[in-house]
Amino acid sequence: MRSLFTVAALMSVTLAASQDRADDVPADAGTTRGRVQWLTSAQMQADFDLMRHALEEAHPGLYRYSTKTQMDREFDAQREKLSRPMAKEQFGMVVAQTLASIRCGHTRMHWDRELEAAIRNGRSFPLRVEFEGSRLMVVLNQTADDRTIRPGMELVSVNGHPIAELAKQFWAVTYADGDIETTKRRGIAQDFAKDYFWLVGRPEDFTVTAIDPSSGKAVESKLAGVTETQRKANQNPVNDVMLAGLARVRGEAYDKFSLSFLKDPDIAKVRIPSFTGDKYPRWIEDTFGVLREKGTKTLIIDLRGNGGGEDTYGVMLVSYLMDKPFHYVDRVIVKTITWSFEDHWDAKRLNAEQRAHIRKCLTPNPDGGFFVSEELHDSLGEKQPAKDRFSGDVIILIDGKTFSTAADTCAVLHHLERATFIGEETAGAYYGNNSSTEPTVTLPNSKVCFGLPLASSWNAVSGYAGKRRGIIPDHVVVTKTADLLRGVDAQLELALRLASKQRPD
Repeated sequence: MRSLFTVAALMSVTLAASQDRADDVPADAGTTRGRVQWLTSAQMQADFDLMRHALEEAHPGLYRYSTKTQMDREFDAQREKLSRPMAKEQFGMVVAQTLASIRCGHTRMHWDRELEAAIRNGRSFPLRVEFEGSRLMVVLNQTADDRTIRPGMELVSVNGHPIAELAKQFWAVTYADGDIETTKRRGIAQDFAKDYFWLVGRPEDFTVTAIDPSSGKAVESKLAGVTETQRKANQNPVNDVMLAGLARVRGEAYDKFSLSFLKDPDIAKVRIPSFTGDKYPRWIEDTFGVLREKGTKTLIIDLRGNGGGEDTYGVMLVSYLMDKPFHYVDRVIVKTITWSFEDHWDAKRLNAEQRAHIRKCLTPNPDGGFFVSEELHDSLGEKQPAKDRFSGDVIILIDGKTFSTAADTCAVLHHLERATFIGEETAGAYYGNNSSTEPTVTLPNSKVCFGLPLASSWNAVSGYAGKRRGIIPDHVVVTKTADLLRGVDAQLELALRLASKQRPD
């Protein structure tokens, strides 16, 4: 959602290449047999080389967390796997592992329509899960009627595969900034059924072993896989307590911009699920106007699960919390604006006038590429406090899905010592990310797609030791299924206790 070159935003890039065919490849390679598309070594190598070329040419953060030597070694090692024909999905695994090694949460392979449809219509793993540290916990049993595996149990194995083994396999294709692990765990849990379907197999049934927390004993059950339609339609009574707990914790307004008073007027909470949507500017102006009128003393800001959005919206939030000018973004870097694959964009191309304007807004970076000016990226430069700024105490709730603009906003407020943080390490790195305009690149032979960020953003922060990490909260509070079953929001409850101590009656 973060747009640098707005005329090129959300473009889709198709790279063209010849499809070399060797005389000695198997008869079924390079063709579709049944539901499996087979690729020759030459086809995959050509696609892989184009992917590497695009990344080296245009990705400004390719060496942000790995040296060129390390990435060259990774590229070479992954390419060596392409010496024999593979099914398209196997090649996709190679692409996904290569991209994950960049350690950029915005650079990722996208499943194609065929795989998405296969996952949607096929039977897949029927449990919703979440990690508690290294333990994978059952949140919902999405079968129609199995009552053996209940929310709150710890998964031990699936079809004989230990959870640690599966997590390691899924870890290699899950994307995250730097060395942040919370977002990896969140991503694996969220996509567990899809990753099992893609990486492990497509069984009709799943033999699951879990630990019953009440007895400490292992239980086993054979669960029927579910389609996505069944997953949504099934109303297994075993989930009733958890669903009631989730409803109390999340509330009806969890996915909406909202303002509520936990202790009127002293303690307020705002929920910001994303930094997107046309309603945000007016909503945030009205919200802080109300806080000022009421004289609220402590503000709790819930950014859990906020995956980001527009930089300008993050700037707006910071402006309402500051009483003096501040900087949000220190610098934005692009490698080039003359992409060799530009002829294959299927979106509107930059015309000569637009290209000339962009060039005027770039200055050479001594380390390579160009610095972007404030005219192109309006989050650069000095920013002023908002009129109805909030001067009280601020507590921010964060987790392993607080990403991109949301993580940047937290980093700036952390640097300015303007808030106390509760929850889990953010998904976005403290010093910024690679994002802005993010074309989708489609490799021509395999049709495998991946997102390619064209700008590298560096937050206006300093002095933080975790250069490869997100914000480590002042108070680490992990979400536990046992709390969710009781309808307890442990992060929010701690925030309320802190707020009461800061502002006693």
